[in-house]
Amino acid sequence: MIPDPSTLKLLALLLLGGVVVYKDVRERRIPNWATLPGVLAGLALSAVEVGGFPGLALLGALVALGLGFMLFALGGVGAGDAKLFAAVGAFVGPGGLLPVLIYGGLAGGVLAVGSSLRQGVTRSALRNTKDLLVHVLTLGRYGERRTLDSPEAHSVPYGVAIAVGAVAALLFPLSLGGGVS
Repeated sequence: MIPDPSTLKLLALLLLGGVVVYKDVRERRIPNWATLPGVLAGLALSAVEVGGFPGLALLGALVALGLGFMLFALGGVGAGDAKLFAAVGAFVGPGGLLPVLIYGGLAGGVLAVGSSLRQGVTRSALRNTKDLLVHVLTLGRYGERRTLDSPEAHSVPYGVAIAVGAVAALLFPLSLGGGVS
């Protein structure tokens, strides 16, 4: 008996996530040989699921790639993270991207707090976060622009957070719209 396409998508996403978590934690990089097949698997499984052209999956991959590379250009994530987000977009479509961002952001925050506590850099991490928030909220007039290349930057393997966010979004979908009663 062949599992239904949604189960296959979850299994493929778990496999992709497992590879990415291993490589990102161990080497602090996410290889193209993992992300490109991830995009193709998401598109293929979505095509099976809808019984035709996977338009929403393709749109999800493209929107996620655009958002990911915007964050990369701003120095907030690595290129591998951006490509992983595109692969995830192929699995969840454009409607699933916001839940992935929410769950992934929560997972990334937990990772960052745990990592800063373990490394004893909590105070500087909080100061850097405050400076970045002030910089963003004042549209660059105050605070300091922080990127992954900043001397005091404290980074975490964010592929872990993206993978956790993707799996959580599939397992625990969020209803983010307000319906009309």
